[in-house]
Amino acid sequence: MMHYLAITLLCAIPALLLFMFTVIVPRFRMEQRARTLLAQYPNGERTSVYLALHSTWAGRKRDEMDAKIEEMKAEGWTFLRAMEANPLRTICSWGGGLTLHFIRTHDSNRRNAA
Repeated sequence: MMHYLAITLLCAIPALLLFMFTVIVPRFRMEQRARTLLAQYPNGERTSVYLALHSTWAGRKRDEMDAKIEEMKAEGWTFLRAMEANPLRTICSWGGGLTLHFIRTHDSNRRNAA
């Protein structure tokens, strides 16, 4: 019995490390960056955008997200964080969806006007 437990743990450890470095660490950094921006600009204008994802592949989902972030950046918005959208909103979507949060400061408005 102990032998099976050791084999299971040896197989699970690389999977857990992969999950930690591909999911948890980037989310932690994104959240930390968002908190820093919100602390710098507590009165900044905020908005949220629902992004329906059309692909089932992670790389293409990331491309869709990056395209939306660039589109919003052109309008003067700074990306804060991405969160999973409400399951009731994404239940009929094959690729799911995200809610992207943005902030716009007075500094970014001036840069776009110039």
